[in-house]
Amino acid sequence: MPDIFDFFRQNEQKLHERPPDQVWQKLEQKLDRSPRRKPRRGIRFLQLWVVALILLILILTSVALWHYTKIKQ
Repeated sequence: MPDIFDFFRQNEQKLHERPPDQVWQKLEQKLDRSPRRKPRRGIRFLQLWVVALILLILILTSVALWHYTKIKQ
């Protein structure tokens, strides 16, 4: 099995090649554009579920405590 370092040594000249001007211009145009932000719907959705779950646990705990303290009286 050839070593990865041998592969890079054999293809070293390709590392210094410059792409054609048209390709280079397209790349520069893409880099100059402002990046599009993708909406992070998954995280927002998860946050809402966590908040809802915490509220549900708090409500159930308070109802259970109220119920058990009422029984003992």
